[in-house]
Formats: sequence, structure tokens, C-alpha cells
Amino acid sequence: MEKKKKEVIYWGMARGGGISVGWFIAILLIIVVGAWYLGYLQIPAGQTVPSPPSQQQPSQTVSVNKPLQFSLMDPLAGQAIGGATIYIYKPDKTLVETVTTSSDPATLGMARTINPYRSGETIYVKIVKSGYVTRWVPVTVPQMSQADAMSMQYNFIPLTTYSLGTYTIKIMDQFGNVYTSGGTLNFTALNAQTVTLSITIYNTKDNSGFISSRDIVNGIDLKAVLTASTIGSSVTVTGFSSSVQRGTTTYYMTAVNDDGLTRQLVGTQYVKPGVTTISITVGKGGLAAGQTQAFTFDLMGYFDPAYFAANGIGGPDAVQLATFSLTFAA
Repeated sequence: MEKKKKEVIYWGMARGGGISVGWFIAILLIIVVGAWYLGYLQIPAGQTVPSPPSQQQPSQTVSVNKPLQFSLMDPLAGQAIGGATIYIYKPDKTLVETVTTSSDPATLGMARTINPYRSGETIYVKIVKSGYVTRWVPVTVPQMSQADAMSMQYNFIPLTTYSLGTYTIKIMDQFGNVYTSGGTLNFTALNAQTVTLSITIYNTKDNSGFISSRDIVNGIDLKAVLTASTIGSSVTVTGFSSSVQRGTTTYYMTAVNDDGLTRQLVGTQYVKPGVTTISITVGKGGLAAGQTQAFTFDLMGYFDPAYFAANGIGGPDAVQLATFSLTFAA
């Protein structure tokens, strides 16, 4: 009789008098999982212990059709950029809107569009400000979280560009002779028929650089390019990526890597020193005794060699960033 009474009590607790059946099973599952985790229970191969249901819901994003809020930063200087103009183009090259980033300290670097743009839509923005790298950026309008889509009027788009570097060119030959701009290299004095030159480009401005991009409107690449131009054909030149003759002038061209033009100071260490060197070889060729041939070396920005070969200009935004002249004599 006593045994039956205890069984009734236990059954009553399981049914609701003390612990529900659901809680009883949950506690048992926790004990089993704990025992397996501590090594007291071995799970046969091919079997798994069921995981408790996750309390986190996966984040979900939704497509929106909202105006955009740009935020323009200079990541090298770690500051927002006010007073920059942002041109917005559609893939068909149509300019649809122009906005200017705020110079107000409270909203520095921010700019909002009037037109809405749909998630998944591609636009092209051109960033322009004096003293900064002019840059084209393709943007795919993002989706927003459900919460942001409901609470925010604008879709956020971060943009970056650098302060444009300040560049100088120095030239040294294989014998260790350093030349100044306007100087002369004499093959006879060097007792050499060919001379290898190291053309070194220095960025002298901390936390500045160059960023290559593609001009979607004109369909050209905007690169930093070292060019050498000369009138005459006696001196031979090798080491450049391409050359083209326009009229009586021959142009030699080779692209310069962006990282080599970027000078980044972090604390007291230069993460990127802003120094890059290009080696070329010049030969006396058909230069007769007493003759000279002058060369001009230019570091050009926003320059497309192929566009230059076809049109005689490096592009509508092409600009000279540094120059150096050297005369070769026999």
C-alpha cells in the first residue's frame, strides 16, 4: 500500500503537481548533454546529441528604395572630408545628381541625395576636391536591415579618398652618380655605351597618396604613369611598358603602383614609405660626338596610356604630379 502511494505521488508530480513532463524531459536532456561533454557518456559513432533551440534569430535584410547618405572619409588621416563634390552617374553614363559633403563639424563629410535609389542598383560616383585624389567608385546600393528600413529615411553609403601626395623625382646611374633636374649624362665621360638609370619617385607628404580608378563616362583607366618624352631617335631606351610617337616626339610610358606612391605614418613608423623605383636602360645609340638629346620625365596622374596613344592626351583629368629633365650627351 505504501509503495502504491509513492508511485501516485511521483506520477502526480510529473503531471503537474511538481514538475511538468516537458521540464522533466528538458532537465534529463541537459544532464545527458553535460555527461557527454564531461566525458562520462560516449555517443556511438554516427549519432549526435540534439542541440537546444537557438534563441537568436538570423539577421534579415530587405530591399529598399530610399535616398542615399554618403559619408566621405580620408582613412590615412582618419578624418571626414567636407566640401567635396560627389557626382552620381547611372550605368548609361547619365549624370543624375550632384551633391556636396558638409563642412559643418556636426555633419562633417556627410551628403544626402534627393533622388531615391533601389537596392541592387549600380551607380558610379566621382569624388572631387582640390588637394585630394579624384576618384571614381562603383557602388551597388545595399539592402537594409528590417529595423533600419523602418526607422531610417536614408540608405548609408561610405566613401573614401586620400589627400593627394606631393612628389619629387630623383635619378641615379649604375655607377652611383646622382643627377639633378636640368643636368647632363655624358656617355663618353662615363666610358659607357649603355647606362642603367634608377628613377626614384618620392612622396614627401605624410598620410597621402594616389588611388587608381576607372572613369566610367570616358571608359578609361585613371592611373599614375611615369612618362619620358624626347625629340629625336639617336638615344635608345628600354624598360618602359609602352611607347608611342606623336609628331616628332617619342613618349615612353609605364604605370606606377599606387602603394609605391602612398606615404602612411602610423605613430612613429611608416607603414608605407611612399618611395618607388623604376629602372630603365639608355644607350648611346647613334648619338655622335658633341651631340645631345634631351629627355623630360613626368609623373602623370589620372593618365591612361592607351587613351594617350589614340588621342594625344592622357585623359580629361590628366595632371602632372612631378617632372625631371635630363640631357644625354656623347
